[in-house]
Amino acid sequence: MHTQKGSEVMDNKLQEEIKKLTKGIIVYDLLILLALAITFNLNKQMVLGLVFGTLIAILNLKLLAITINKTVSMPSTKAQIYSSSQYLIRMAIMAVVLFVSAKAPHLNIVGTAIGLLSTKFVILTQKLLIEKVKRKEA
Repeated sequence: MHTQKGSEVMDNKLQEEIKKLTKGIIVYDLLILLALAITFNLNKQMVLGLVFGTLIAILNLKLLAITINKTVSMPSTKAQIYSSSQYLIRMAIMAVVLFVSAKAPHLNIVGTAIGLLSTKFVILTQKLLIEKVKRKEA
């Protein structure tokens, strides 16, 4: 019973973190679109590639959260095997998305790659901002 409640708390914390990251990803995309508009590189293929990559990045983030939630309650050996297999699935999804983007004339592969990397950039930016605030407080 106690582990169920602890799992719910972690699940809620994880969901809040995903919501925060998703909002950050949307802001990131808007900044990218603004930069593309300023540099006159904004076109339909780029926007579609960015949206496609971003949606897959958010999906991958949610898949990662599901994996984390499941592995917490598993024995370590089983958790390692499960998390590794889920990692390979997420990377395969990324490879398929990039392949589709390269082959589809209506998608820009650079836009797709930028969208796929959005989660990474948002996490790094949030981490840098948090460290900067902590340094000011110290």
